[in-house]
Amino acid sequence: MEGQGEGASSSSLLGVLDSPAYLYLLTIFACYPLTYISRTYLHGQSPSVKHAYFIFWGLLLMFANFGYDVIHSAISILVNYALLVTMGGTQLMVALSFIFNMGYLLTAYALFSTDGYDLIWTTPHCILIFKMIGTAFDLYDGKRKEEKLSQEQKELRLKSPPSFLEFSSYAYFLGGCFSPPVFPLRTYLDFTAGKLTDNDQGLPPNSIKPAFQKLGVSCVFIVLYTSLSPIFSNAYIMSSEFASLSFPFQVLVVMGWGKCVLFKYSVIFLLAEGVCIMSGLAYNGRDENGNALWDGCVNFRPLVFELATNGRDLVQSHNITINTWLSRYIYKRLKFLNNRLVSQSASLFFLAVWHGLYIGYYMGFAQEFLVFFIEAKVVDINKRYPPLARIAEIPPVKICLLVVFKVWNVFTFSYALIPFVLLRWRRTRIVYSAMHYAPLWFYVVFILVFQFAIDPALKKMERSKREAASMSQESETAKTK
Repeated sequence: MEGQGEGASSSSLLGVLDSPAYLYLLTIFACYPLTYISRTYLHGQSPSVKHAYFIFWGLLLMFANFGYDVIHSAISILVNYALLVTMGGTQLMVALSFIFNMGYLLTAYALFSTDGYDLIWTTPHCILIFKMIGTAFDLYDGKRKEEKLSQEQKELRLKSPPSFLEFSSYAYFLGGCFSPPVFPLRTYLDFTAGKLTDNDQGLPPNSIKPAFQKLGVSCVFIVLYTSLSPIFSNAYIMSSEFASLSFPFQVLVVMGWGKCVLFKYSVIFLLAEGVCIMSGLAYNGRDENGNALWDGCVNFRPLVFELATNGRDLVQSHNITINTWLSRYIYKRLKFLNNRLVSQSASLFFLAVWHGLYIGYYMGFAQEFLVFFIEAKVVDINKRYPPLARIAEIPPVKICLLVVFKVWNVFTFSYALIPFVLLRWRRTRIVYSAMHYAPLWFYVVFILVFQFAIDPALKKMERSKREAASMSQESETAKTK
């Protein structure tokens, strides 16, 4: 799921064009020619020249959108840099970075949020704090013993604080300033040092074609959104007409509405990813056939997303870099708890807090957790009860199950998006009550039935099998004697 900043950035995309949203969208488009210039004319220049270029244009575009509120990003950069330099590599530095960045953002939400999405300076700031906190963790890893680090941590660690120029350039880089993708400082420094290149001739990267391909895909989603959003609007799902529909038709409408919501997020993600490709930052080596890969900053995989039949594939193919950051710096860091459920819950709670203070965010992520839990239990039942697994492999049954899972996948995610988008309970309640809270009741009933009926029955069956196997083994042993 996506953050308040991302939702705001695309909340009026081409459909209801208010001035801030229009300017924000134009800003991201403007990053294409600006990164083309850096790719073409700054290639081979010193990193300092590139840093100065990105700081200048990042600040200018931020000022064009938010005026003197750009001071908030400057304050954040100064405070975080002071922490890196004065307390570099300590656990206290990481804790203070976490507290300061989240505290600053939540204070801003409390002071400046209105009754809906707010396209103000908090939009890019919620992306900035991922960079700040992630850098603190990477510097901390640089001071730890190598044998205690994972391979990923070894690759991303910083053995010394960056310079202020490097740090500021990282914060204002055009490809990750206004929207994800989010990428580590180590990757960015390799990029500005000219280490991420697809040729050995000292030429600019061949990134123009893949960048425009990404831009073309984003245009497809723009067409889809502008075509369907008038039909599947927030106003419609809160209308008496929607309430009068039968439940199956309500499900179809919610699915269509959810797809429209995700279309507009997808546009922003694809555009920003294309900017990273154009700059050359997204270069990710070559495939087995020697073709250059430009997926180093991939944030959305449309084909995987549209074909997903479970919640995990859906989440892992949309807003990928935020989910990667969450896994890298929150979920995996809680490994010492030795409890995946707790780590996952803490990660989702952090993500909900990061989005803002509206209750809708917490309701949305709570449902995401429930859907993940239910899907895991269905897989568990299938593994533990072989007859069911054999039936599921029969071709006609398998096809029917794929259709059912796809409908489940789109509907449950869309249903969870309702509070996430409407934000307030008074608005969410209108839609949920129109559907008689049926999905929520299903979640609760399934969990109770699994806990008190299905799981005990499976345990009893497994115990009987073990006892039968034990008796058979004892019988064979007796015969042998």
